[in-house]
Amino acid sequence: MEFKKFFLEDNTYIRFKKIGNGQPILLLHTFRNRMEYSDKLGNLLKNKFTVYSIDLPGFGDSPINKNTIYSLGFFTNSIVNFLKSLKIKNLVIAGESIGATLAASVSVALPKIVKKIFMFNPYDYDSYFGEGIQRGNFFAKFILFHVGIPVIGNFFSSLENKFILKNVMSGGFFDKQNLTDNYLNLLCGSLKKKGYVYHFRNVLSQFNKNNGIKDLYKKVSVPVELFYGKQDWAKESEKLQTQNLLKLDKFKTLNNSAHFSFLENTNEVAKLIKI
Repeated sequence: MEFKKFFLEDNTYIRFKKIGNGQPILLLHTFRNRMEYSDKLGNLLKNKFTVYSIDLPGFGDSPINKNTIYSLGFFTNSIVNFLKSLKIKNLVIAGESIGATLAASVSVALPKIVKKIFMFNPYDYDSYFGEGIQRGNFFAKFILFHVGIPVIGNFFSSLENKFILKNVMSGGFFDKQNLTDNYLNLLCGSLKKKGYVYHFRNVLSQFNKNNGIKDLYKKVSVPVELFYGKQDWAKESEKLQTQNLLKLDKFKTLNNSAHFSFLENTNEVAKLIKI
């Protein structure tokens, strides 16, 4: 399946693809991932939905503009313009991690277009650089602590390779075997991309609980379903806070799952969306 390009206001573009038939659904990936993160899930949904998958701005093989601030607002506006351009209506959004937070922000911006959102493991609790990722394991804590240091962090980020990426990301899996070598190789294709270090550090510095995420949740008016992996990085108090801000009676728990449920627990995620 060939991807297409949608050009953004900063003169870069995002890759996207469309498969299936039925009500449109947009799948939004996590930090440090790419459009292909949703491939397995999209294939399970395509008989019921018209599935749109995208690279979030600057991720995957989509280019980076070092003059862009990769904030919640920029990501949201980029997705909103994409949806308006394609004239998509009656939309469902399923997002994981920062993709879950973006599902909420897009629903606030387009309440007449977005009919329902599914939020998996929202990444909305950082009080310092990469706090959530650092909870994965000691290796992730060591790496992200140094990447977050001003100036020096650029150097540490530039050292990223397959070994580092594997050990950091494995902290988000219940079963580390679900992070396959083929997928790691795909992710590694972005490491030497122009502007990669800037983008990595800029996105993580922007997505924290003090940058409007909590206020945003209070404005969500469309139906929401909230899910957490049993071993997700979020603390119980943080899960309950997000539940309460979204005015929900409960959140649901995915067993045998941590932060990357679209990859790790694909069949269960597909079933939950299809209900």
